[in-house]
Amino acid sequence: MTSELSMGLLDLLRCPQCTTEFTFEHSPIQPLASGAFGVLRCGTHEYPVIDGIPVIRNGHVSVHDHTTLWTEVPGPTVDKLVDLVRSPDPLAALVELLAFPPALPWGLEHTPIVRLPLTRGPGQRMLIAARRREIRRLLNQPVSQHTAQDWMRLCYLRSRGTNPELYPYFLLRFGQPRMLAALALYSVLDSGPKPILDLACGFGHIMYLLAARPAPLWSIGVDRNFFQLWVARRWIATDCDFVCADAALRLPFADNSFAASVCSDAFHCLPDQQLAYDELRRCADNNTVLLDRVGNADIDPRDSPHERTLDGYLTLTGTTSTRILGEQELLTSYLTGQGPALATQRPLPELRQEKWLTLVSSDDPKLFRDHDKPTYLPHAQGQLAINPIYRPRPHGDHIQLRFMFPSDWYAFENATMRDYHPTQITLTHNEYQDLLAGRHTDHTDELTARFVLTGMPPRYAHPPAPHRNSTSRTPIAD
Repeated sequence: MTSELSMGLLDLLRCPQCTTEFTFEHSPIQPLASGAFGVLRCGTHEYPVIDGIPVIRNGHVSVHDHTTLWTEVPGPTVDKLVDLVRSPDPLAALVELLAFPPALPWGLEHTPIVRLPLTRGPGQRMLIAARRREIRRLLNQPVSQHTAQDWMRLCYLRSRGTNPELYPYFLLRFGQPRMLAALALYSVLDSGPKPILDLACGFGHIMYLLAARPAPLWSIGVDRNFFQLWVARRWIATDCDFVCADAALRLPFADNSFAASVCSDAFHCLPDQQLAYDELRRCADNNTVLLDRVGNADIDPRDSPHERTLDGYLTLTGTTSTRILGEQELLTSYLTGQGPALATQRPLPELRQEKWLTLVSSDDPKLFRDHDKPTYLPHAQGQLAINPIYRPRPHGDHIQLRFMFPSDWYAFENATMRDYHPTQITLTHNEYQDLLAGRHTDHTDELTARFVLTGMPPRYAHPPAPHRNSTSRTPIAD
């Protein structure tokens, strides 16, 4: 990462309102060692670039719920952010986007007489000021002193208005069934001169593993939640690019900018899916779009009010050649070491009985074949580390790693993890210390094949905390 905006990204960007190219105006001061601040200008419109991330949105840049898209934490306007990055203190723009209202301690959230003075008027302003000071202090520290987990905790466990269940949902992303199904699907993508567009990329977990492949894939992640993009850029998918933009509008890219457009575990939450699909197709060569894990409205419970039936999703693709798969068959293909079968369409009546569907559409006939298994293990790319869903516990002269769901909701969402994760693993103290240090042992390959070890970014999470004999239905704590 440098203090310049990625030229590869700048070449692809276009104003979503007038479709013209941008020029980049640097802020008078660059407050961080690696991460550009400035303004994108097309001659008519202006958008801020904050720590290397263009914010190409209208109105407020808020934190949004992932399924309903309603505002959880109100944010500053784009105009205010432009003014801040042009000011003598451009870092204030980043602080504005990261300083969420702090949660009240000692259970005071549930005590109205105490809560109200602290969450309104002068009390609230004092708490926000204290959080801004904390954020500035953290930003002045080296990136190496923090992990992605630290910032996830700040947003989801130490802030008001955000959903605490999203902390384990995102932290424990590696190894989830939806993640493995996505890796199976995206193994069909070849590296080349053009990047992949990942819409609603979240924290960039998939982008990291794609970039860590033997033949790395460069991807550009788009999401409306700036916080997730910023953590992804700094601690997770650090070799990728990110743009804060809204999928409900025209995407800020030139036609045919990407080798393919993908969207994983989010498309069914978008309100205007025809516009979003058409934009994904417009941006990609050969109209190649891969929509992974979209909810089938015929099967309860619904994950979003915008879910469609299988036939409803097919209406989006028009005349483009399309295959529909089920998430379970992709997961099975991953676990059995096979590639996705795209040569023929599986009978649609079978798929109408499945909750989670995947759509592959393209005008490239070479995509529609039965693909060989990857020559690499997708979930093992990058730096191997202990999957944080395992918690260590002393067991005599050994250490037991125990698989533990962090909450009932997480267990419901990811129940099939039990099918391929061992319940517990017993290690010697030396073996455990070797794994913590990233050293290869006689059991590394076996533990990787069983998802006890998985590829993760170097500064992703802290070493797993010991199990304290609490129930498995409590949120993970450090």
